[in-house]
Amino acid sequence: MRDLQRSERNRVAFRDTASDTKIVIYYATPTTSQIRAYRKATIRRKGGKVVVATFDPGLKFGLEIITAFDDGCFGHAGKPISCDPNSPDYREDWKQLLAETASDIVTMVAQVAFDGLRLDGQAEPEFDEGEEEAEDILPLGKS
Repeated sequence: MRDLQRSERNRVAFRDTASDTKIVIYYATPTTSQIRAYRKATIRRKGGKVVVATFDPGLKFGLEIITAFDDGCFGHAGKPISCDPNSPDYREDWKQLLAETASDIVTMVAQVAFDGLRLDGQAEPEFDEGEEEAEDILPLGKS
């Protein structure tokens, strides 16, 4: 069941390939106006072409909705950092650090929140094991 109450503590967990550690990020439920703005920034028309740009909108809107991360997920100069103002490891600039050095994580959170990407043991996509070969389906295979 999808709970329609807004939350500041939506959770996404994944394995970070750069550190081979589990990262847990919390984010606010995007508002309708944020979703509209994100999609407008992501897909736009430029001349006669449709342009899909995910990085800049993902970074901008991801930073808007990220509210926290679990302690021990990130460090700086060999020391752990925290987003909790009550922690001795608190860094006031934690979002700026994420933007500068973990933009991959920020944009991934945006994809989860705004595009509904599934992570962390969610259902895997199913592949049809039909009898057609890729060359029979894709016109490029016969060119």
